[in-house]
Amino acid sequence: MALDPALLEALQAAVNELGQPKPVAQRLAAWLKSLSDGEETEHLDNRFYENLLEELRVQGDDDAD
Repeated sequence: MALDPALLEALQAAVNELGQPKPVAQRLAAWLKSLSDGEETEHLDNRFYENLLEELRVQGDDDAD
């Protein structure tokens, strides 16, 4: 099932407002689409989660481990 365009627009606006990279919105949208299509599994959810975390930027994040 396609996601509501208003939802996608709001998602992109929120990502932009928070200064996150464009792939954050794209990955969130893909995850939501997967959930709406009934494709969710624990393994798939974990992959979406890990892919999303790769793109998120945290204020003050200087890649120090």
